[in-house]
Amino acid sequence: MADKDMGAGRDRIGVHRIRNCWALRREGLKGLWVDAEVAAGDSPALVLTGSRRGRAEIPLTDIRRIRASLDEGKFRWLDSFRCLIWCDDGRKFVLVPKSLGNVSYRDLILEIAREMKRVGRFDRVERGQQVWEAALYSVFMVAMALLIAYAGYDSLKIYGSTRTSDIVFACITGGFSLLLLVGSVAIWGDKKRPRPVRSFKDLRGVLP
Repeated sequence: MADKDMGAGRDRIGVHRIRNCWALRREGLKGLWVDAEVAAGDSPALVLTGSRRGRAEIPLTDIRRIRASLDEGKFRWLDSFRCLIWCDDGRKFVLVPKSLGNVSYRDLILEIAREMKRVGRFDRVERGQQVWEAALYSVFMVAMALLIAYAGYDSLKIYGSTRTSDIVFACITGGFSLLLLVGSVAIWGDKKRPRPVRSFKDLRGVLP
């Protein structure tokens, strides 16, 4: 049950501990971690409190855009999660889960999204990486594809196309190059590019 200790007309939904980072320290939040809570009610807000000192309050109606992103690692436990918040007053916040704190982070983002929907701002909830990040990944994959393709081409050029092993090598490198090129295009699909979420299920796709 919600606690009414956040001020008049507000309900305290729950406290979630996240990792402090440079973006939050810049806003005056000091300490190793930050306690984040959503104050629901007449004037819902996200309240951040540093473990040592500092407090920041973000009215949900002042959020211009909130974007959750997932940077996938080679293994599931290497995945990196982050949520960016842009405010109308120019402030920018970054929410990052603590080590072994993925569940708390997930619940926090979902609570914010639910309140955003309640106040009619769900269209400002997004998922995906920043444009420059997606572009960087895409350029890197294209460069790798060209490098691998050149290795196969160079092998045929040096030894000729009669050796079976060289032909097989060229086919393998060509396949990898094609796969990377397809991946560089797929990055701009639904998975990586920034876009508004369609539903809570869609949002959970970039949460732990």
